[in-house]
Order: sequence, then structure tokens, then C-alpha cells
Amino acid sequence: MKNTLLLLLFLCSISTYGQSDKARLAIKAKATEIEKKVIAWRRDIHEHPELGNREFRTAELIAKHLQSLGIEVKTGVGKTGVVGLLKGSLPGPVVALRADMDALPVYEKNDCLMPLK
Repeated sequence: MKNTLLLLLFLCSISTYGQSDKARLAIKAKATEIEKKVIAWRRDIHEHPELGNREFRTAELIAKHLQSLGIEVKTGVGKTGVVGLLKGSLPGPVVALRADMDALPVYEKNDCLMPLK
């Protein structure tokens, strides 16, 4: 969850650079609005872990969401990779964000289950 919230804060800070306080507050409000959804996605993906080159369910979730935002999507990149192409109208610098979506096989060796907060 920390990584999810850090990513939201990072994206908010980038998008508010040089913006008015009103714009910053609007972006912060949007981030707060989607926070629960992002946490739910994270939990869902963690409940259904997939090993490398077998992330079919996760790739489908990501592709469908990007498409729902109107983003051009390429799937099957490197077998199960997903690329979303968000094109601007002006030439200039390009930003690429990369994230892993595979899981590691980890088995708990205790009988203590801690509730997620």
C-alpha cells in the first residue's frame, strides 16, 4: 500500500508543478477519490498472484482499465506485457513508467493471520 500511495503522491506532485493552489487541491481531491479503488486493485492482484510470463489475469485487468480511459493499448508484449500509449498533441520530452506485475512464490510458515489495514 505504501508504494501505491507514494505513486499517487508522486504523480500529483508532477502534475501540480507550477499550478495554482486551486489546481493542486483539485488534483489532491481526485487522488483521494480514487485511493480506495487503487487499494482494492492492489489487494485483488495480491490475492491472485501470477508468476512471470503467466500474468494473464493481471494483464487483462490492466489492459481493460487503460482501454476504459481511452488509452491505446498493446498487449502480448514480451508474452504478457501491457503497454499503454498516451500521446500528447505537442512534440517534446517523453516519460515512460514501468511496473512489474508478476508475483514471487512465498509461503507463510506461521499460523498467525494479520488483518489488512
